[in-house]
Amino acid sequence: MPHSRNCAVALLTVTFGLLLAAPARAGSWQNGFSGFGATLQGDLYTPTTPAASPGVLVAIHMCTGHSTTVHGWFDSYADKQGFYIIAPDAGKQCFDSSATRDGDKAAIVKMVNYLLTQKNADKTRVFAAGMSSGGCMTNTLLAIYPDVFAGGSAMPGFPAGAWPAGDIVCSKCGSTPPSLDGTYWANMARKAFTWSGTYPCSQQWVGGGDQYNFNGWLPAVAAQFQTLSSLGAATPATGRSGWTRTVYKDSAGNVRLETNLGPTSQMHDLETVSPTLYGDVITFLGLDKATGSCGVANPGGGTGSGGVGGGTSDGGTATGSGGAGAGGGGGSSGTRGAGGATGGGGMQTGTAGTSGGAGMTGSAGATGSAGATGAAGSTSTGSGGSTSSSSGGSHSGDNGATGGCAIAGGPRGGGVTLLLFVALSLRVRRRSGARR
Repeated sequence: MPHSRNCAVALLTVTFGLLLAAPARAGSWQNGFSGFGATLQGDLYTPTTPAASPGVLVAIHMCTGHSTTVHGWFDSYADKQGFYIIAPDAGKQCFDSSATRDGDKAAIVKMVNYLLTQKNADKTRVFAAGMSSGGCMTNTLLAIYPDVFAGGSAMPGFPAGAWPAGDIVCSKCGSTPPSLDGTYWANMARKAFTWSGTYPCSQQWVGGGDQYNFNGWLPAVAAQFQTLSSLGAATPATGRSGWTRTVYKDSAGNVRLETNLGPTSQMHDLETVSPTLYGDVITFLGLDKATGSCGVANPGGGTGSGGVGGGTSDGGTATGSGGAGAGGGGGSSGTRGAGGATGGGGMQTGTAGTSGGAGMTGSAGATGSAGATGAAGSTSTGSGGSTSSSSGGSHSGDNGATGGCAIAGGPRGGGVTLLLFVALSLRVRRRSGARR
């Protein structure tokens, strides 16, 4: 009997060691995710363990890229902090980043709305980040959808209004901005959507030797967001070695705009920067924390009205607490419904046309049921969807939810533990039977 107890102790010790040694399972991408229901295709990254009210980051590829181009940019940060990543696919050479609340822009907002309504995502923590034409799209989304986005980072980008309507080849690449005046560019954004609330925070990155002259456009970008947000004067700040950082603060002293100009040796492609910029982006946006955005706990709500020239959009969502219903997506003079209450992650859309209707509150996102128990006895919970069990008790829920054996490193760790348990148990039984 003492020998049997020793074997049991050894079994428990080895099993516990395997559990601790195995790596945690990472989240997963779902390419061409059909649940968005948008006019663009897109991929969805579900983190290992989604937060109770997760943030959302839209990662936007450059011209000639695809949705899969951004895979790996922010995945590890999403797994650590529990936020979702959306990767839209242009389906053509470049996104159309013109300043209207329709087309590619409205399709991206519809993808965001899916997570707000179906995954209980936090409507006050929706962000965008993109490179090159993806940076142009980022700046456009921040300027004309301030009721949806809390902040973003362009690496690099043009100001909203610079991209011509229908352009899918970046015809402005290599050009010179027609004006550097902040009012000129702020009015470009206000024509699409007039907003009375707090504008999103903005981070800009561009190489000093950009061969497409995005560095020549940086002053126009800074002037646009400085004017829209009524920020103070430019102030030098400490940034990356070799980069010139300038910040702009609001009346409360919060940094709401940050520009980073690289050395003349740094050209257009910022994927080549080492170490990568992705950690800087996450920190600036505040996605390295569980709450808040860009260092501000709650930027507050506001009201807005649709601008001239836009078609019907897929609809926006109000990000500020206490905001009115979302405006008509680019309607000629559609106003947001005053006092339209926001639901828990509810999608709000105004009617397009000459007069927008009151914003409609969507229902809260569905909650997934408890996951099934695997063979090793672990349980797991799907994130807003169905669950399935696998050998060893590991589990992958709908949209990549966390598994019950995440600590054990997935099916392989659970299988090794189970085989070891069976082998040692048989050995103990044979020796006990011999003694009898």
